[in-house]
Amino acid sequence: FQEQVPVPVYHPTPSQTRLATQLTEEEQIRIAQRIGLIQHLPKGVYDPGRDGSEKKIRECVICMMDFVYGDPIRFLPCMHIYHLDCIDDWLMRSFTCPSCMEPVDAALLSSYETN
Repeated sequence: FQEQVPVPVYHPTPSQTRLATQLTEEEQIRIAQRIGLIQHLPKGVYDPGRDGSEKKIRECVICMMDFVYGDPIRFLPCMHIYHLDCIDDWLMRSFTCPSCMEPVDAALLSSYETN
């Protein structure tokens, strides 16, 4: 019995979907760079805290599910937060914040230059 390992699917542009084996070398490099940038975004665990303030973000706008204590989350430079899996998938298609449309890569690149 040979287990089939699925070939990853990538989005060289937001409207295109291709198997990893069908990507050009240039697309592979761009996707690798994007994965590298995503890995540098801070991540954490959702903790609503004790104050229970109404201003606290309660739902991931990508999946529309409420955050639950302990959910893995990722922070974008604009300070919006999302479920880790939701935003990582989103950023593989579009490098803008789904809430404010702020470009994520510009903020990341400028943070590298200031270090």
